Amino acid sequence: MHRRFALFHVGRGALLLMFTSIIGAVIAGWQGFLLSLPFGLAGSAVLAASALRHRGLRIALHDHGIVVDRREGSEVTIFDEVDEVWFDLDRSSTPFGSFVFLRGIRLVTHSGERRFVPVEVADGQEVARWIVLCCSHPLIDEARRAVGDGEVLTFGPVRMDRQGLVIRGAQVAWGALSLVRLQSGRIAFFRGQTVFPWRTVRLDRVPHPTVFAKLVTERAPRVERDEVWAAWTG
Repeated sequence: MHRRFALFHVGRGALLLMFTSIIGAVIAGWQGFLLSLPFGLAGSAVLAASALRHRGLRIALHDHGIVVDRREGSEVTIFDEVDEVWFDLDRSSTPFGSFVFLRGIRLVTHSGERRFVPVEVADGQEVARWIVLCCSHPLIDEARRAVGDGEVLTFGPVRMDRQGLVIRGAQVAWGALSLVRLQSGRIAFFRGQTVFPWRTVRLDRVPHPTVFAKLVTERAPRVERDEVWAAWTG
């Protein structure tokens, strides 16, 4: 997968450079083009550095685990031994907006070992989807039953039960939420109005983020999903 990985980042860098340059030119002509050019070049350089950093990377998916081969050696992770799944997000800001990319998946085993699986590869979405499907998806039914039975589940800074949520010490009942909006890399919670979020929870701050999102959407009275949300559901 390593050759396709390098080509993937070269193409992504070229698209970023072209995108920022075109937007700058459309907004402010040649002056805008010259202003946006350094940002595009900087972004392309970051992507090129990522490709160089992961030279020799190979990822093999199996029914019961994943093998990550790097220049320094191989790392085998058995899915049944995974305790936590975390998203590693790359947040990039430009004059034209912010972009969030899924950079990798962090796995924590029952013994406390931490493994990092890069997914900025040509088939990275399939890698992420398979890990979520094998390690997080099987937990949904058990978590759903636990909440229904009155138990409290903890997802990083969030506690959840049958009555509502506690987010960083602030409590809200499910019925008091006017809207839950699933966005790129985060979930926004609204109370009363639907313009300014009451609280937001970043998906890289909670373990098993897709399980967390599933439970929230089943309990919230009103849910909206941005178009990019599909990229974060596995």
